Amino acid sequence: MADFLTEAKALYPFLPEGLLTLFQEKYVEFDKNIDLALGAVRQDTQYDNYFPGNKRADGSIRISEVEYGAVIESYKDSLSKFGVNPDVFADNFGQLIEGDVSPTEFQSRLNTVYSGIEQNIPEVKQYYADNFDIDLSEESIFAAAIDTTVGDAILSGQITQAQIGGEAAARGMSLPQVQLEKLQRFGVTQQDARQIFQAAQQEVPRLQQLQRRGGRAVSEEDIFELEEFTEAGVYKDPEEIEQIKMLEAEEKSRFSPIGGAARRGGRVTGLTQG
Repeated sequence: MADFLTEAKALYPFLPEGLLTLFQEKYVEFDKNIDLALGAVRQDTQYDNYFPGNKRADGSIRISEVEYGAVIESYKDSLSKFGVNPDVFADNFGQLIEGDVSPTEFQSRLNTVYSGIEQNIPEVKQYYADNFDIDLSEESIFAAAIDTTVGDAILSGQITQAQIGGEAAARGMSLPQVQLEKLQRFGVTQQDARQIFQAAQQEVPRLQQLQRRGGRAVSEEDIFELEEFTEAGVYKDPEEIEQIKMLEAEEKSRFSPIGGAARRGGRVTGLTQG
């Protein structure tokens, strides 16, 4: 049997020592039937220790052991390209396999996270730390990308919220956390947020100025702020849209031939009628 073990190592180099010994036992048990022996190894609880995430609930395997090893190496290569030690995340690879995350998708996740957070707006890192109490180091960013149970939620939720908040912070603005969550749930991306807050930089101060030009007292709670701007521009809130239209109309009337003037007996007072 020692010769068989040597032969088995050559035939199945992907099987670790512990499973090779088990394979040898099953080979004898199933009267030297290799297929049955290999099937029995895959059904054994030890298999999950060496190939975590590869076995479905019904006992079938997702990919062959050879392909499993190749996928893991691809994950490691992708992380190494970003200067990250892949061994730090070894325990998460099984979750990726179980989530049917292909090497291409994994690489895409890394690219998205890296370019969206680490490279583009450093403010996101600070925002993430302040609002989620997480140090968004390079390793924590990639941990989010490769953790299928937490990472997907973070990538589509918290990280997107941080990206939105970071875009606002980069322009000296801020929104309450509940509003960032609302924008994220509405489908606003970082790119969308950049356009929204670029417009808000110009429009919010202008609309505030229009409010004050009206000559009426405006309380702090009634001042047109970024939150009202997003309600009108993103969610198309009719009340906020109407408020903007009213301010625009008042401003237009101030520069019209009869705007802001009183008509008495067919004559306009206060302004010269054109």
